[in-house]
Amino acid sequence: MSDEAELRTAMAYLADLNVEVEERGTTPDARANAAAREDMLYQLQHARQIVDALECGACSISGMSCQRGRDALVNNLQKARAWCHAVENRIALVCGDRSMTAAA
Repeated sequence: MSDEAELRTAMAYLADLNVEVEERGTTPDARANAAAREDMLYQLQHARQIVDALECGACSISGMSCQRGRDALVNNLQKARAWCHAVENRIALVCGDRSMTAAA
């Protein structure tokens, strides 16, 4: 799978998580139960693993002839990494897990 396809996969995980967290956060008593929280964190971990692997790959292809393509990938990876952190914080807030928000 290409780097762009892998990144789209990670972004799809994050988009799905964002919607789920949004839905759980709209109802005052809709705190995520432990199983739902674990499922969201599992999906977040998959997105992070993809981003981590792509970041490692982007660092190792510094001599790539297509500089613009590499720069776009690196820029999108930075956005994906920031989105991972934002989603993690939102999960922590919805789940009422202060330890996650303190660590972030």
